[in-house]
Amino acid sequence: MKYIICYDIKEDAIRARLVKYLEARALRIQFSVFSCSLPPTEIQAMKKELRRLTQKAERPLLLIVPVCKACEKEIWMHGKALEEEVPFLLV
Repeated sequence: MKYIICYDIKEDAIRARLVKYLEARALRIQFSVFSCSLPPTEIQAMKKELRRLTQKAERPLLLIVPVCKACEKEIWMHGKALEEEVPFLLV
């Protein structure tokens, strides 16, 4: 399933760790918005790790929104994402 992940973290060091974690697992759409396709077990593990990474934040806000296939077809985006999915072949 596809997911949209958003965050709002005030503390620079905590936010940097969170971003590093998300950049390794998801496509960055905007500075605080990511998208990924993961099975439910991996999303549960991600939620646990995001909570751990932000446990010392003063007022962390984390949002993970599942996007069903029907809704995915209706997603509209204007402009260019920070990162774009580029198909590649490993040799």
